Amino acid sequence: MVEARELHALECGGKHGCDSRRWVHRRGVLLVRGSHWRDDNAVPGQGRSQPIQLNIGNPDKSIILRSSSSRVEFPGYRAVFTDIVTEAVQDKDSDEFSRDQTFGVLNSLKTGDPLHVVQTEPNQHHTQPPPRYSEASLVKKLEELGIGRPSTYASTIKVLQDRNYVTVKSRVLSPEFRGCMVSAFLSHHFSEVMDYGFTADMETELDNVSGGLTEWKGLLRDYWTRFKSYCERTSNVHIHQVEKMLEKKFGDYLFASLPDQSRVCPSCMEGTLIFKVSRFGAGYFIGCDQHPRCKYIAKTLYGTEEEEDASQPNSRVEEPKLLGVTSGSYEKVLLKSGPYGVYVQLGEDRKGYIPKRASVSHIKDVDSITLKDALEVLQYPLTLGNHPKDGQPVILKLARAGLCVRHRRTVASVPKNVKPSDVTLEKALEYLSGDDVRRSGRPKGKSKVQEVEVIEAF
Repeated sequence: MVEARELHALECGGKHGCDSRRWVHRRGVLLVRGSHWRDDNAVPGQGRSQPIQLNIGNPDKSIILRSSSSRVEFPGYRAVFTDIVTEAVQDKDSDEFSRDQTFGVLNSLKTGDPLHVVQTEPNQHHTQPPPRYSEASLVKKLEELGIGRPSTYASTIKVLQDRNYVTVKSRVLSPEFRGCMVSAFLSHHFSEVMDYGFTADMETELDNVSGGLTEWKGLLRDYWTRFKSYCERTSNVHIHQVEKMLEKKFGDYLFASLPDQSRVCPSCMEGTLIFKVSRFGAGYFIGCDQHPRCKYIAKTLYGTEEEEDASQPNSRVEEPKLLGVTSGSYEKVLLKSGPYGVYVQLGEDRKGYIPKRASVSHIKDVDSITLKDALEVLQYPLTLGNHPKDGQPVILKLARAGLCVRHRRTVASVPKNVKPSDVTLEKALEYLSGDDVRRSGRPKGKSKVQEVEVIEAF
């Protein structure tokens, strides 16, 4: 067989020569006769080229440049055959004439010949990371590793998205920081279970159980014995150890946005900024290690903001921002960021004093928040008066969904087209007596234990 695109040698005589040869092309038959040639180094039907390579550098050899070329000494089958497809995609600078001319220039040079730099063209090349998985390529990789079954692939990818471990952007699976943390934790404390070979071997063992070759109780006993030991060891791991492990692994990402890459707390100037997992909810943040004496938070993460669009308005505060001071008490009004979002605070943190705070998470662009906006939300909750029936206060509050009025456990929403200054006690009583009301909290007269006993008896 002649190694040429879309060509196959049908007849060839002799070891070093061919007197008659037929070539079959997919578009027809080309018959070549009487083309006798002989070459001791060339393969019958194939051409032969002569390469040349030169190393060019300065006298101390601190800079070495390499140039190479080649020329065709014997064209072989290419003397009578032209591949139209190949010629169409060839670059104009790499045609045979230009290549022969380059070969002639390089071949004329001798060792020690001086050369002069005529022109330099700087060119920079960045190594590209491997492409991220798409759903199709991930399924293909799982099949190669022997993990899962075709019926489980769709549900596996759905669970990853539902738990915010990955997001799909332009058909590409992009890992979220929450997913990276879970993967790092499991790989650190459940190394055997997270190994690809373990999952593939388990699939094989399950096939053996299905085929009657393995006793299923023994398989489960062996698996549970090993898995239980991992769980017992991990249950004794303190949350601070987990935070230190994650900080060590993802430190370059976590602290990259800090000013001047400094981890000194800018609030107390004594503590060090560390990675911490929130005790409430699913948040994690960069805060001062002198907590609770210093409550500074530099950055709050929720697992979905590591690749935010730059065109989106800013929704985070990297450090407490002073909006101004009040006219009467001259207390500072600060804009801060916490585990549940951005909020404003009246006064500074002091021992034995809890300053008044109000959430401003409903404002998307935190850079647009002014002192006037802060004072407006800090006035809530506002007591409108006492209810005429029981004398309990009727309160106007600012919730996530907007303004609402509350009387004991009864809450009613204020229509969005109503201004806060228009909500009076009479209006609040009207809202509370309407149909759009809801109950909140637990009645004080009945304990939770009593409710459970009633349900169990029922």
